[in-house]
Amino acid sequence: MFQHPPLFFTHSRHFLRRRHHHNHHLSTPPLLHRFLSTISHTLSHPIYTIWAANTGLGKTLVSTGLAASSLLSSSPSPSKLVYIKPLQTGFPLDSDSAFVYRKIPQILLRCNPQSTLLASNQTLNVSIQAEKPKIGNNFSGEGRTSKNGFGDFGYYEERKHGIGEELGSELICKTMYAWKEAISPHLAAEREGANVEDSDVLALLKRCLEIGVGSKGNGGSTVLSLVETAGGVASPGSSGSLQCDLYRPFRLPSILVGDGRLGGISGTISAYESLTIRGYDVAAIVLEDHGLKNEVPLLSYLRNRVPVLVLPSIPKDPSDNLMEWFVESKSVFDSLNVIMMSSHQKRTDRLHEMPKKAQEIFWWPFTQHKLVSEEKVTVIDSRCGENFSVHKVKDDGCITQMFDACASWWTQGPNAALQVGSD
Repeated sequence: MFQHPPLFFTHSRHFLRRRHHHNHHLSTPPLLHRFLSTISHTLSHPIYTIWAANTGLGKTLVSTGLAASSLLSSSPSPSKLVYIKPLQTGFPLDSDSAFVYRKIPQILLRCNPQSTLLASNQTLNVSIQAEKPKIGNNFSGEGRTSKNGFGDFGYYEERKHGIGEELGSELICKTMYAWKEAISPHLAAEREGANVEDSDVLALLKRCLEIGVGSKGNGGSTVLSLVETAGGVASPGSSGSLQCDLYRPFRLPSILVGDGRLGGISGTISAYESLTIRGYDVAAIVLEDHGLKNEVPLLSYLRNRVPVLVLPSIPKDPSDNLMEWFVESKSVFDSLNVIMMSSHQKRTDRLHEMPKKAQEIFWWPFTQHKLVSEEKVTVIDSRCGENFSVHKVKDDGCITQMFDACASWWTQGPNAALQVGSD
C-alpha cells in the first residue's frame, strides 16, 4: 500500500512571518542553528517563564508567591516545584534562587504547619570573580575545574522542613550561571571574563527543564516549573542577545510582571507586544498596586483577552520579612495559579485535538485522505528560524524541533536570503 508522507497542521498565528520579523535569525551562527534542532521540552507538566516590563518590579516575589500557592494547593498530596534562574548577577549577595529557597518553607509552615518540604538550592556555574570573596584573591584553580571564567565550586544546600516523617513536597531551586557584579549579564560576563554562549544557556536550560518529567500523582501532574528571566523582556543575556530572542526556541508560556508605577502602562504594553510579536503566549499580567489603577487602561487595551491581576503594595522597609505581604497576596497568587493550570490544560487539549480537526477541515494535494491516520498528521505549534516546533504525543507529550526542508518558492525559500518578503 502506498505510504503517505507526514502531513502538517498549525494553529499558531505566528507560523509564517515576513522577513522583518526574522532579521534577528539571519546572523545566527551555523553551530547554533544545528543546536536549535535538538531543543525540546516536555508537556507532562506546566512550565512557565516569568518576565517583567523592567528590572526591579518583583519577578522573584511573583515566583515565590506562585511556588507557595502551587505547593499549598496540592496539600495533602505531595508535589514538586522547580525554580530555575538561568542568569544571575550580584552573586552571592543577591541570589534569587536562595531567596525562593529560604522564603518558601517560611510561607508553607505559616499557612500549613503540618506540611513537610524537602528544599534544595544549587548554583551550577559561578564566575571566579564571584567566588573570590570566599576563596580569596590568591585562587589558583588547583584542584578545581574552570571553563570560560567559571569555576566548579559545588554550591549546593538542602534541608528538610516540617516534623512529619512521610515524604512531603519538594522544592528544587537552580541557578545556571552567576556573576559577581549586579549589572546586566552581558556586562558582567565581559568584565569578569566569564562568557557563555547562547547554545550553552539553552542546552543547560533544557537539562534543567527535564527535572520532574514523569512525576505524577493520583490526579495527574503534580509538578510546576518556573523559569525566571533577568531584568526586562528585552534585556540582553550573557552574550548580548535579547532574552526574548534567546529563550524563543522553547516558546514557553509566559507570565508578565507589569509596572504599576507612573509610566508603567507604556512599559507594560511594550513588553507585552515584544513577547507576542515573537510568538509567546502570555497567560496573564500581574502588577503591584501603586494607587494609579494601571490595570484599567491595560485591560482596555488588551480587550480583556489577557487577565490583569493586582498585588498589594510591597512594603518598602528592608527589615520587613514580607510574610504578612505574602499572606495578604495569597488569593491573588491562587487565582494566578488557577489561570496557569487552566491555560496549560487548554493548550495540551488543543494540540491533541488538532490531527482530527485537520482531517475534517484541510485538503492535502496528491493525497488519499481516507488512508491518512491521525498519527501521520504532524501538528506544528510554531516556527522559530528555520525550524518548526512540532507536537509529539509520546511520553506525555512534548514539543520538539523539525527542520523546515520544504523550500517552497511560494512560501519558504531554501535559505534566509530567499524568504517571503525579502528585499
